[in-house]
Amino acid sequence: MIESNVAGSLDVITIMFGIVFLWSTLVVSLGLLIPRCKVAKADRFLKFAVLICARNEESVIRLPVKSIHMTSYPKDKLEVIVLADNCTDRTAEIARAAGAVVWEKTSPSSGKGDVLKWGMDRIIAEGGYDAIAIFDADNIVSAQWFDVMNDALCDGESVVTGRRMTSNSRTNVISGWYTVYWDLMNELSNRVRTKISLSGKLTGTGFAFLVSALGDEGWNTRTMVEDVEFSVQSNLAGRRVAYAPAAEYADEQPITLRHMWRQLCRWATGCWQVALCYFVPWIKAMAREPSLRLFDSFFAILTGMSVAFVLLFALLGFIWKICAGYALMQAGGVFVLMIAFVAFVGLITGCLAVALSLKKRRPRWWAVLTFPVFSFILSSTVLYTLVFPTKRWKPIPHGDAVDEEA
Repeated sequence: MIESNVAGSLDVITIMFGIVFLWSTLVVSLGLLIPRCKVAKADRFLKFAVLICARNEESVIRLPVKSIHMTSYPKDKLEVIVLADNCTDRTAEIARAAGAVVWEKTSPSSGKGDVLKWGMDRIIAEGGYDAIAIFDADNIVSAQWFDVMNDALCDGESVVTGRRMTSNSRTNVISGWYTVYWDLMNELSNRVRTKISLSGKLTGTGFAFLVSALGDEGWNTRTMVEDVEFSVQSNLAGRRVAYAPAAEYADEQPITLRHMWRQLCRWATGCWQVALCYFVPWIKAMAREPSLRLFDSFFAILTGMSVAFVLLFALLGFIWKICAGYALMQAGGVFVLMIAFVAFVGLITGCLAVALSLKKRRPRWWAVLTFPVFSFILSSTVLYTLVFPTKRWKPIPHGDAVDEEA
């Protein structure tokens, strides 16, 4: 009887974690049905401080500097600043030669968020800027990126993210998986949420915000995912992250399992940190002023993590039933069902996201069909980092990006 009750409880927990997908399904469905609102053309040009974080990026640093200078935005309204973080190569020299202002950081850095704080504190102190744009050293920016961002920021938005694409989408299956993942974030997360007045999520780079959005504390992130953390901070302050699909940019993705695992573990560790740091403030904010946007912004983080627990409890239920003497077919029913469910959701959402994305820079078909493997690996890092969190931020090496416009 005890074995049966435990097995039943594990099955119920597994199914309950699976139910959280219903909210995401509702959001996606509504977002796909509602037409996109047009953004008004701005009658003025904001002055942007364009920050590019770089650590030993001599092989790619000229790419973002070159592409930013080639945009159609008025050149006197752009200041490209490379934050050279403890570089020991020719990053600073090449960036200056490409036309960027270079600020060299020589004090120890705990991660990208720390470097951004250092740079933004200096920007705020110097003054004269209306907005800040963030890029990485391997980014390639489309010609109209700043025009699109300027329109959105002048139209009432405070934080805006662009369409993230992959510069090496067809290199191998790993870069292909990342391409599908970013298509999913673009089309089935940020786009649909923006259309129904919810908040999207920043994805590390390719975003801009008004200087006023920093508030009195300035840039103040302390987790390994400064983008997600700033998204949550903005939501708690009553601001959303809007999506501007015409603001296209591309960057290079990992192409080895080792670097993919390292990056995904950092993401997972950071999401745990955000959940722990901001759960209580989120509860207080919801109690003080209930908001569907605020509910969704935090729930979206938990939904992504819940996939891992669907698989975990399905596996625990399977193991318990085997140990309790259940027949293999009977013991594996819920486990196989959940594996199939996660794989099916991964395949369908991946195919839909790629179908809705732009035709350029699409991955090869076999990367789309095997995308559920990426979902399982990502879920594994969520569980792994719960026990073995990433302790130190390590950069992902670049150098395989294609030098072309986004």
